[in-house]
Amino acid sequence: MALKSTMTSNRLASVAQFIGIDPRELENLFVCEEWSAELATGLVWLGPQAASLHGTASTPCGIMDLIHLYNPTDWQKVLQALEDAATASTTFSFSTSIQPGPGLHRPVFCFGQSETIDGSDGTIHGTFAIARVCMETVPDRRGWLN
Repeated sequence: MALKSTMTSNRLASVAQFIGIDPRELENLFVCEEWSAELATGLVWLGPQAASLHGTASTPCGIMDLIHLYNPTDWQKVLQALEDAATASTTFSFSTSIQPGPGLHRPVFCFGQSETIDGSDGTIHGTFAIARVCMETVPDRRGWLN
């Protein structure tokens, strides 16, 4: 299964609406890439920028490789969204943050849809919007980093 690059203006507008920003600002503020997953194998295909920002050495990767840099308090929420998408054809969304280092957070928004066959086969296609800048959260100082 190969990752298809079909980022349309309608898809970008949907991502911007989900995040709550002007669609004209989306690509200035976020890295937007499509991703897909094969339900029978659990393999996830990411675009090169999304893979790099997720800290994955290669694509395809597994679900745990995908979420290992996410805020650990969000793991259950993300896994539940993906499990629900894997059991029935549906649309889904989640937001979290990648934590590339202590006190650093990079907001991540995801939405997608699944097409399941017999509850064990099918695909998930989605879009990641990952902030281009990190937020530094240190108790005595807050600010944006490039």
